[in-house]
Amino acid sequence: MPLKPPPRKISDTEHMLRLLLCVDALESATPAQLWTFVAELELMDYVTMRLCLHQLLTAGELETGDGTLADRLLLTDRGREALTLFGGRLPGDVREKVHTAAPAFRGRMTREGQVHAAYELARAGEYRLHLTVREGDLPTLRLRMATANRTLASKALKRFGAHAAEATTYLYGLAAEALSPAVESAGEVLPEAVTEHSAAEFTARALVKGKRAQFEVELLLPSRGAAEAFVRALAQPQAGVEAADRLAAMLTAGPVKTRR
Repeated sequence: MPLKPPPRKISDTEHMLRLLLCVDALESATPAQLWTFVAELELMDYVTMRLCLHQLLTAGELETGDGTLADRLLLTDRGREALTLFGGRLPGDVREKVHTAAPAFRGRMTREGQVHAAYELARAGEYRLHLTVREGDLPTLRLRMATANRTLASKALKRFGAHAAEATTYLYGLAAEALSPAVESAGEVLPEAVTEHSAAEFTARALVKGKRAQFEVELLLPSRGAAEAFVRALAQPQAGVEAADRLAAMLTAGPVKTRR
């Protein structure tokens, strides 16, 4: 009777690389979502996942936001560098399994995150969409998009679900940049531009106009300072145009391609 070889021992380093690969493939995820993905692919057990996740956060290879963003895991530049340098050491079947499963799982996260896109009746030649991402009691992101381009509106309506996570991450990146000491922003923030919901929940509102569409952006942030900085940053003419054009391009892009 042939003997089966013993199971290959997986090192903590490989387990951490597996987690980095998963977060990279999913783009962002909560720890609970990451565990579900890892468990379904049988990549490691729960205790190992939690220990390795703690080490990655401590090492700065993964990071989370503050306040309402505390549960979102994102790959840092340091984590991306580690994955680029050492990801090739992962077995090919593991890489293939993660990349194959990630697109469908992102779709599940989108549905579970209550991503919603709706068309609003408007005047002839004018198209308005309401695009919302809700991960809790309050909307994380709300976009009111207005455009005279029917094709643009149609694509955004159909494809918002596929690109909602990317748009949310992009806007939170702008919010983080606005708080950077290197960024100088001034100007009055009108009272109606920031709504306080709790000590760690503030909705910032800004209007940005681009070449093909304009957006009323509402973003949930963890402090009044972050919300006001975000509003001031997008009030800068060039920054507003760039943000609107980037959102229009992002929301109407083709299907998300799996990274390998």
